[in-house]
Amino acid sequence: MPELFDTHEVRDDPAHWDAIALRVAENTARRSGRGAFEWLGQSRAGWIAASLLLAAALFAITSAGDSERTRGSEWVQLVAPADDVGRQMAASEVPPAVSSLLVQTRGGT
Repeated sequence: MPELFDTHEVRDDPAHWDAIALRVAENTARRSGRGAFEWLGQSRAGWIAASLLLAAALFAITSAGDSERTRGSEWVQLVAPADDVGRQMAASEVPPAVSSLLVQTRGGT
């Protein structure tokens, strides 16, 4: 049975290490000439990033057809408070008059 850290079969001569260094240098030089589009095509992270950018662009294009007023009124309805004063403040573009915000008593007095 071989020992746990037996290294007698590992080649440890200068020619072996020089050959490994040459392969690493050639591989690095070959890959460093690639452009960004080649990186995107071969990298999984690149594909994911490109897909997310495409989805965001499509979303921006399709939502550009909605008018600002339509989207604004939808948001006002969604986040406006339930009480009359809060709804009045959220729905208008300018602050309401103080007299319109005064709470009326029941019975009309």
